[in-house]
Amino acid sequence: MKIPKLRSYKSMHNLSLSFMFSFLIILLLNLPQPDTLKVMAAPGSSDAFPEVFKPVDSLHFDNPNQSYWVKIDVNMSNGRYILQGGNWYMQSIQFFDSKMKKLGNGNHITISLEDSSTTFYLFYPFHDTKDPDNFTISLFEVEEFLKKKFTKDVFQMGFHSILIFVLFVTVFFIIRSKDVVYRHYAYYIGSILIFFSYQYGLLGNVNSFIRLISPSWMWIFSASLSYAYTLFARSFLDMKEKDPFNYKWSGYALRYIIIIVCIESVSVVFDYDILHKVWYKVLLIIFELGLMSVFLYRIVKMNTPISNIFMIGSFVLLLTTMTGQVASTFKVAYETNTFVQIGLLLDIFILSIGIAVRVNIIQKSRREAQEKLIEQLQLNEKFQQDYLDKLEVDVSSRTADLAQRNLENVTLLKEVHHRVKNNLQMITSMLNMQQRRLKTKEAKEALGLTKNRVKSIGLIHEHLYRHDDFSKIDLNEYVSELTDMLIHSLHKGSEVNVSVNIKAPKVGIEPAISIGLILNELITNSIKYAFENEKNPTLRIEIFEESQTLNIHVIDNGPGINEEKNQTGFGHSIINTLLDSMSGSIEYKNLPGGFHTLIKIEEYQL
Repeated sequence: MKIPKLRSYKSMHNLSLSFMFSFLIILLLNLPQPDTLKVMAAPGSSDAFPEVFKPVDSLHFDNPNQSYWVKIDVNMSNGRYILQGGNWYMQSIQFFDSKMKKLGNGNHITISLEDSSTTFYLFYPFHDTKDPDNFTISLFEVEEFLKKKFTKDVFQMGFHSILIFVLFVTVFFIIRSKDVVYRHYAYYIGSILIFFSYQYGLLGNVNSFIRLISPSWMWIFSASLSYAYTLFARSFLDMKEKDPFNYKWSGYALRYIIIIVCIESVSVVFDYDILHKVWYKVLLIIFELGLMSVFLYRIVKMNTPISNIFMIGSFVLLLTTMTGQVASTFKVAYETNTFVQIGLLLDIFILSIGIAVRVNIIQKSRREAQEKLIEQLQLNEKFQQDYLDKLEVDVSSRTADLAQRNLENVTLLKEVHHRVKNNLQMITSMLNMQQRRLKTKEAKEALGLTKNRVKSIGLIHEHLYRHDDFSKIDLNEYVSELTDMLIHSLHKGSEVNVSVNIKAPKVGIEPAISIGLILNELITNSIKYAFENEKNPTLRIEIFEESQTLNIHVIDNGPGINEEKNQTGFGHSIINTLLDSMSGSIEYKNLPGGFHTLIKIEEYQL
């Protein structure tokens, strides 16, 4: 029973000795060491060197645009060293030796320590608001600095290379697709690239003008990341269609970001550093958490594959940004940048997967929509074919009915015109009977003229009876038949040389009857008065259309007539009455070789 007690006591004794030894080592390590660098500073400008430099602890810079001088006394053995003047983005520092000879510009410079050259001066054109000690001066051995710089460069090269690759891929999809989500995603990645390339001096190396811009403006620019991310969330989740309330709420968030940028810009212009005030950052974090809570709650309720992926990325980004906000407020952002950058890369990786899933879902939806559309089109095509088949049957049936009715109508019309023609012939026969009973020559002649007028109308109906077109009359055929009928009926002398030249369209029944009656009177006059003593009678009839006017020429080789006497006859009254109904006119001309009648009719297409 005693052995365990002895062993326990011995173990506690060894533990006590170990603790005391460790305490002595820590005490030795924390003994006061001689200061490597003695740093003092004073406000000033590039052309106003300060007369008195004060210890760094006694200086406080609330003005982000304040320029100042720093005096450095180096307590190191002779050799080559790297003197660095703050964070990597402070690339506009001017380095001078103890004799105020300018050694160079930038963030760091190589110095060679000698007994006569251990004091250096640095001019800062503006205050580094992210430096917890107002400004940090560091001295490194060359090899140590190169290792530190190499580690930094490798990590930043990898970080920026990944972002640039994702940005190029996104730009490729912007060119190929009209989806606005790619533009917002490129805006988000571009903002990250600009922010961190400035913070590590890469942007200043590309453009020297960037080195002259106060870092405060770049910290304000960081709000662009939040603005771009909010735009991306709206388009990525299709909030305008799927969640109008959250779409409206995100609009408030965008306005909030703009207001914050305006407030911080005014503070920089008026030389007041509000960006690193604890009370200001606490208010921002509380307000942002409120906006994000509502925003994320609505996204959780969506409960879709895309919203779930977005939520994972949002929580990573939220943790990253909150860390950055706190680190920025307490001016330890540089120490947490690696964590923030890794968090951003993880967020971009998650969002890239989300975009791929979103594209896959959209393509699947489009395929399903296309399949449904094709199915609907096929169904519509079937319905349409069935309808066409039914319509074809109905049309065929109706066409057959119409054809039968048309045939019946044609037959009926032919019968009508045939009966009209027969009736006119009956009237003509009655006129013949009446004519034979008359005793006076004048009465017989008057009745003969009337009989010819009836025949001219009968020719119209006979023409319609012989042809299938019951609405139009071919003047060429009709006028030739009318002329032959009148010559055989009235002329008893030498054979008449007849010339009929007609180049006119077909006309309706009523105009044809009127034209036939007019020609009946004119041809009858030529036969009665022109060919009575003519050994070689000649009659020429021309009808043609000109400027929507029908021109009728009747020319014979007779001696002519007395126009005043002709205008008092019954035939002339018939002609004038018919011409008035068709807006026509008549003109008589006595020619040396005959007589010419010209008739112009405007309303002949009735």
